[in-house]
Amino acid sequence: MIDAHVHIEFGEYSPAYVDRIVEEAQSQGVTELWILDHTHKFIDFNSIYDIIRIDRFQKDWYDRKRPIPLDDYIDFIETVRLKKYPIKLLFGLEVCYFEEKEDIIRKIIKPYKFDFLVGSVHFIDGFGYDLSRENWKEKDVNRLYKRYYEITENLIKSRLFTSLGHPDAIKLFEKYPNYSLIETYRRIAFLLKKYNVATENNSGLVRYGFPYPGLNPDLYKILKEANVTINRASDAHRIEDIGRMFNQLKV
Repeated sequence: MIDAHVHIEFGEYSPAYVDRIVEEAQSQGVTELWILDHTHKFIDFNSIYDIIRIDRFQKDWYDRKRPIPLDDYIDFIETVRLKKYPIKLLFGLEVCYFEEKEDIIRKIIKPYKFDFLVGSVHFIDGFGYDLSRENWKEKDVNRLYKRYYEITENLIKSRLFTSLGHPDAIKLFEKYPNYSLIETYRRIAFLLKKYNVATENNSGLVRYGFPYPGLNPDLYKILKEANVTINRASDAHRIEDIGRMFNQLKV
């Protein structure tokens, strides 16, 4: 069983920390672990976040991350690869995708040989939709949903990524448009299949208060009908969240 989305974020870049991750994964029946970190953690990607730092709340959020060099992560990966583990380990990045920064992203990641690259939409024209429920006040929900999925389409078509992260995470605060998303979901499924990009059934939103784990049932059904590859993903940022609620996630 794969857990396709596990962060180091709050841990150490050390083999000892990986030992603890592997131990927890085994206890949850996970046999393949995809380890990554967010691009906002690395100084190298600083320029792609220009648009979000215009907003004071988001600037404070970003500045608290205190980014480090990407090479620190690369050195960690190379060290861990020297050791044998009882489960399969893959290493990659979760890249915040910005349409206008696509060329910069491509240039930054080109020199590196990651096992996988997850592309995620965390910002909609600079708006961090998952940072605060309060920030949704007076927002045009229909417009945000339309832009979220337009950006997602461009992410898939960019050919930068092997997987689309948490494809309907915009639902986190239970804000929904007043139009049907069925055709939107079909378009996303079509593009994922066309460009051979996998996606996730991700249990992470429940840790932030969403009422159920995983994909919207309609989206899941449409992805399955299109034969899109779906992987279980915990989006774990702490060791104890690895493999969380996988018994409730279908793939």
